[in-house]
Amino acid sequence: MEPIRFRPPLYEQRYEFVKTYINTHKPKKVADLGCSECSLLHKLTFWDCIEELVGVDIDEDILKRKGYTLSPLPIYYLEPLERSLTVTLYHGSVSEKDPALLGFDLITCIELIEHLETEDLEKFQDVLFGFMAPNAAVISTPNVEFNVLLSENPRFRHPDHKFEWNRKEFQSWALNISRQYNYTVEFTGVGQAEPESKDVGYCSQIGIFRKNYTESEASMNVKKSCRSVYKRVFHVVYPSIQEEKYLRKVVLRIALSHAERMKTNFLHNLFPEDQEEKNSMVDNEKEPCVVSGWFSSLKSPAETEESVGKPPFLEGDAVHVPLETLFAIPKVKELCGSLEVLQNMMTGEVILSSNGSAIVYPLHVENDLDSDMSDA
Repeated sequence: MEPIRFRPPLYEQRYEFVKTYINTHKPKKVADLGCSECSLLHKLTFWDCIEELVGVDIDEDILKRKGYTLSPLPIYYLEPLERSLTVTLYHGSVSEKDPALLGFDLITCIELIEHLETEDLEKFQDVLFGFMAPNAAVISTPNVEFNVLLSENPRFRHPDHKFEWNRKEFQSWALNISRQYNYTVEFTGVGQAEPESKDVGYCSQIGIFRKNYTESEASMNVKKSCRSVYKRVFHVVYPSIQEEKYLRKVVLRIALSHAERMKTNFLHNLFPEDQEEKNSMVDNEKEPCVVSGWFSSLKSPAETEESVGKPPFLEGDAVHVPLETLFAIPKVKELCGSLEVLQNMMTGEVILSSNGSAIVYPLHVENDLDSDMSDA
C-alpha cells in the first residue's frame, strides 16, 4: 500500500484552518501553545485584526533560533502598520499557569496534546480552560483511525507521541472539558481520505471550544496576582501609525508628495516654456536628475489624485500650497482628523506661511537649482 500524500501538506491545512477561523471571528489577541518553530505565528503577523501574538514552547533553543522570523521586515518602517502589533515568545510549560496568557480571544494548540504525559495533560486542561480561559480555543491532534492509510505498520506518527486518540476518545475528552469549564465544543478536522476510505475520518481531528460566560473582574484580578513562571525570550513591537512618530512619517510622506506635485504642476502652467526646456535637459541626461520632485515618476492616478480645494498660488517670490487642500486628501484627513493636527505635524518639517496655513516653496530655490543644472 502506498501511503497517502496530502496536497497541500497536512501542516499547511491545519494552519489554513486557523487562518480561516481568524478571518471569520477577528480575534485581537492570539496565542499559540507549543509554537515550536513559530511557523503559524509568522503567518498570523500579516492578519489585520490581530494586535497581540504570543507563542509558548518548552524548547528555549528553538525559540531563540526561530524568533527572528517574527521580526518586522524593513518595509514596515517605510510603510508602518495601521494597527498596533506586539509579538512575544515565552519559554515555559503549557502545564504551568502564568498571567501573561490571560485575556486572550483565541488560543491554538496544534498537534500539542499528544506530546503530553497523562499527568501533564490533566494539568494542561486546567491551565488552558480554568486559568487562561480564552474566549475560544482550537485544539488539533492526530486521529489514530487514519493511521492505516499512512503506513503498513501503523502505530504512533511520531516517536515523541505519548498517545494518539481515535475520534470517540478525543470527543469524550473534549466534551468532558466543555462540561467542566462551561465551554461548548464542535468537531471537525483536516486531511480527508479518498471517498472509499472516508469512514476513518480526518487525518487531524480538531475541537473548537467557545467560552459560554464572561469572567468577572474580581476573578481576573486574582489570576493576575499569580507569580510569573514563563521566561520571555523574544519581544518586538511592530512600527505602527498608532505611535505618533510613525503616524507623522506617513502623513508627511503622503501630504508632501502631493504638495510637491501640486507645486510642480502650478509652475509648469505658470512657466510652460521653462518647463519644456527643463524636460529637454533631463531627457538628454544619461541618468535623470531628480530635483525637488520635478522629475520624479508619478504614481497611478488613483493614488495621486488631489481632492478639490484651494489651488496653489503665487505670493511674493514663493509658491504657496494650502494645507487646507492637503487636508482634503482622504487618507490625510483619515490619519490626522483635523487641520490643526496636520499643521502641527508640518511645523518644523517644512517652511510654512506666517499664519501656518500653507507650505511655502521659495522660487529662488528653484532658480538656484536650475542654475546648478545648467552648470553641470
